[in-house]
Amino acid sequence: MRTCFAWIVFFAASIVSVASANSSEALALQERLLEVYEQNKGAIVRVKAAYTGDEVDGKQQVLLRVGTGFFISKEGHVLVSASRAAGASRVWIEHQGKPYATESVGHDRQTNVSVLRVLEPPTEFSIIKLDAAQALPPVGSIAIAITSPLDFEPTPVMGLFTGVERKLGNKVFPTSYIRTSIAVDGGQGGCPILDLNGRFIGMSVASITELNGSFSLPVDALVRVRDDLMFSGHIIHGWMGFEVTTKLHADDSNGVYISKVLTGAPAAQAGLKKDDQLASIAGRSIKDVFDVPGAFFFTRANQFTPVEVYRGEELLKLSVKTLPRPEKEPIIMVEPEDAAATSQPVE
Repeated sequence: MRTCFAWIVFFAASIVSVASANSSEALALQERLLEVYEQNKGAIVRVKAAYTGDEVDGKQQVLLRVGTGFFISKEGHVLVSASRAAGASRVWIEHQGKPYATESVGHDRQTNVSVLRVLEPPTEFSIIKLDAAQALPPVGSIAIAITSPLDFEPTPVMGLFTGVERKLGNKVFPTSYIRTSIAVDGGQGGCPILDLNGRFIGMSVASITELNGSFSLPVDALVRVRDDLMFSGHIIHGWMGFEVTTKLHADDSNGVYISKVLTGAPAAQAGLKKDDQLASIAGRSIKDVFDVPGAFFFTRANQFTPVEVYRGEELLKLSVKTLPRPEKEPIIMVEPEDAAATSQPVE
């Protein structure tokens, strides 16, 4: 009987200990969430854009779109969704309840990113720093968004990083996108996504309504877009002038091969040839065709880009001077060469 009583006491004590530990962990998580929110809420703005609509009963209609943005420089530069800024007749932001006029710096509809500059910034605001070296978060880790939903003050939203995707159905993304369980409806699109350490991971650029989640553009891609928009007002895509195909190897692995090199194109001048197997572009490994647009996304026009290919068993390291992508060559086509090949347009 005494032994049984001792086990009961031990079991009860264990439950209390576990409950206490769980409570401490929950409080620690809550404190960390509060810290991330407090450190970054001063950078969040509400974006309002007026668009000219159709005439109704002789009166010109004005459409208002609302979103979230955030300061990225002390000079007043703000990142917002292009769907909330590009083509608008007027765009302004609200910070801590006060409106501020802006001017357009540049828009990229492909990634849904715009850069604005606040003409007379607030006297006090914080910025979110973009670190292109920041690694992608592990799947399952905690994601924190800070948004401006509807007419409310900056609001923290917690979710999970749920994947890194390069396509959705037949749509190939221009680069890898981060998928999260955070919904961005109700004026929340364009919000920053951070990890539990407060590190900026990406910017929400698209809603996934079926999953009540969203896609975010990773910080390295966002830096590439920001730099081009602030330098020239638009993205200058690099171009090499070749087409690729996927082939199935004897060991059931896939390889990405050059199926055509355009005459006189940078690829031809650098020595790339039909049937070369792509190993890497700009230091980014090529395992399947969906890796190609992501690698090209980070190339820059009029600069030399390292390209590694296998020609037979030999690994060749070449340098291709990319050109601005011609308007008549908007994509690199992936063409099937045999029954085991797949076809997919890529950047």
